[in-house]
Amino acid sequence: MPTDDDCIVPNSMSPLTLRQLEQVSRPLIESSPPQPVELDVAPEGSGKHGAWLRQSTMRAAGWLGTSRAAFFIPLATLAALLTVLVFRPAQLAGPIAVDLHLPSEEAIPKAELAPGMELDPQDIVWRFRYGATGTEFGGGVPYWIFRVMPKIFDDEFKGRGYDRFGFGADDTTYYRSRPVGRGFFLADSTLNVPLLHTRFALKRVAINCSGCHRGEYLGANGQAVYVDGMPNHTADLQGFKRFFVRAFQDERMTGERLIQEIDAALAEEGAAPLTGREQALYRILLVELKKRSSSGITAWMDRRVDNGPGRIDPFNAVKFEVLGSPDDKTAAQIDFPSLWNQRADIRSWHHADGNTKSSMARNRGSAIGVGAIAMSLNKDNIDAIGRWLERGLPVPEYPFTRPAPGRAARGLAIFTEHCAQCHGLYDPETRTVREVEGSLYMQRVKPGTDPERSRAFMQPAADALNAFGERRLLWEKDAFRPVKEAGEYLAGPLDGVWARAPYLHNGSVPTLGDLLKPPAPPGKLSPEQARESRPKQFYRGDRRYDEQNVGFRSTEPMEGDRALFLYRTVDDNDEPIPGNSNAGHTYGTGLPPEDREALIDYLKTL
Repeated sequence: MPTDDDCIVPNSMSPLTLRQLEQVSRPLIESSPPQPVELDVAPEGSGKHGAWLRQSTMRAAGWLGTSRAAFFIPLATLAALLTVLVFRPAQLAGPIAVDLHLPSEEAIPKAELAPGMELDPQDIVWRFRYGATGTEFGGGVPYWIFRVMPKIFDDEFKGRGYDRFGFGADDTTYYRSRPVGRGFFLADSTLNVPLLHTRFALKRVAINCSGCHRGEYLGANGQAVYVDGMPNHTADLQGFKRFFVRAFQDERMTGERLIQEIDAALAEEGAAPLTGREQALYRILLVELKKRSSSGITAWMDRRVDNGPGRIDPFNAVKFEVLGSPDDKTAAQIDFPSLWNQRADIRSWHHADGNTKSSMARNRGSAIGVGAIAMSLNKDNIDAIGRWLERGLPVPEYPFTRPAPGRAARGLAIFTEHCAQCHGLYDPETRTVREVEGSLYMQRVKPGTDPERSRAFMQPAADALNAFGERRLLWEKDAFRPVKEAGEYLAGPLDGVWARAPYLHNGSVPTLGDLLKPPAPPGKLSPEQARESRPKQFYRGDRRYDEQNVGFRSTEPMEGDRALFLYRTVDDNDEPIPGNSNAGHTYGTGLPPEDREALIDYLKTL
């Protein structure tokens, strides 16, 4: 769920609304207007049964479209609903389950609670970390397919599982073990049709709020520490999405191989192999997944630089994949944001360019971007989490060596002179922001940073997103305002800035120490120039902390056996890469080294 620095998160996986599965049992509903689809090749192993199924479906569709009797079907359905509403309204209170009766669903490992833990359904922290948001409908993957992917593509996963994409192990606050990793949840799809809630019993794995906004770092003992509301700087959503698109086109991904691996996984759980009906279902699913992954829906990403972990190109994904807007050639990558201190008195505007005041639009729009549709949104969870954030998630304290009070006080004086006009003076004790004379706090400014993110949200994008939400009763009319000039960004607070690395809106600077240096000049640099300039390239995704410079380590290509991502601000010809520039925001870059160090120490206290 995006906030102050962020915006709508792109779909994490290929859409998986399954037309062929609808023909069997109508378990899912298309998230976009239905288009006629006819398979050229029968599902693998379907034979005469597959042909009979297609012919029967086509005959039924033809009858529904031409028979006068078909006119009475919606009338009869409406009459039945009204009858139930008047005489047995309790029948509509709970979800209506459409159960496919799949034995393999019962074999999915159950989550084991931590010792002494009892779950409270209203526990908002649990809902943030593990609750369903409706993204499983269009952005989820059936559990058994999700589980066997690392086996089928072991050369890519190399034994790391989904930690390869930044969704690894969790802590044990709530669970001793779960069937999916951190940032994922497991749920049936539910459609919230007026008067009805229909649950389709096919478990899918999808990403919720915590997938992007629950970060980690390695503590002094080398153990992972997880922080609610911290950007997940190790999560590679683009790589995750691209993997699934690519995998379903791979020659290894056949019906026989899929069923073989699922049966092996079932055996690990002491369960029987897939039944014949389940095998047919998974073959149908695979055919649909192959068709969807070949549709070119993610081709726009291939025309831009890779995001790497901790970054997304959010509104562009929504513009091109959900709204169907033409490609405007912008490269609008931004870093995941923090979620703390979302109270209106601290953050009256949201997102990197301050394009909305509506937390409802911000939060529901995030779920839409990750795969939900209007009817699948879990508004209870999403809105409850939004209210929790608006009350103010506390800022995590700096967990390493605290700076000397004298140096921090000197840093405060420097910050007041050089930085407070835009960022305000945040008081960690009262959790308030004081503005100084000539304040630009919560206003749009032009700091000279990469303009691509702001260019991506001009008037046409705002109009399209407003119309999308208003028509579906998702958010207020005119919830989003456009950016007026390229390069405008919101001046906001620096609360918890130690945990928000890398820096600038696009994550192009690894540490605060580097941010207080000027951008590197063009051409080959001398060793001294390189030391005194922002790096033109660095590694993203390391969890080890750099206490001296404030940020994550960024000079080594590996963290143990974890390969890191090489982030580049310029190409091989030393030309700036659109969306990746680390230019601009040169405030404080001329400070003497001792003042720079004092300023960094003060920033650790926020």
